[in-house]
Amino acid sequence: MSPSRTGPPTTALPWVYWLVFGLYEPLLALCGFLGALVDPKKAHDAQAPWPSGGAPEGPLARATQVTMLQLAHVVGLLGLINFFVLGAARKYLFAHPALQEKIVSALLTPLLIADVVHLVITWWALGDSRWSFWEWSGLLWITFLTGLSLLVPRIAWHMGVGRYVDRRDGQALRKI
Repeated sequence: MSPSRTGPPTTALPWVYWLVFGLYEPLLALCGFLGALVDPKKAHDAQAPWPSGGAPEGPLARATQVTMLQLAHVVGLLGLINFFVLGAARKYLFAHPALQEKIVSALLTPLLIADVVHLVITWWALGDSRWSFWEWSGLLWITFLTGLSLLVPRIAWHMGVGRYVDRRDGQALRKI
């Protein structure tokens, strides 16, 4: 039986959170980066419904294309940061769960804020069509579903569900 089942959790980053934030989220970020890299116009045009019913014809303006590629680069970079920071926290701080919790929190707290802001901005951008789910593009559905698939576990992590929380578990470990 694992120690986490017989006593308090001993890591701030159990496998389930590592899989979500250290592997799944970087994979999503990489896919977003590659999708925008391969077809920046398609990625741009699918961000929100167009008032006239369709995106303008023709290529993106150079400034818009550069902006799309730079934003895609940032998304990919965030995925890499997750992968490497969380991997290092698991590998090098396993014996120091309180410190591990501080490092993981320093990464996941701004990402929690970003999750909420991203969903709010996307919801706002939908305007009057926000309740017309049948008109949403595939990218919009993916944005909301993957956004929620990251937001819910991030909230659970911050609530201390299934992980070491120094304020709660630290005293128990110090008594052992």
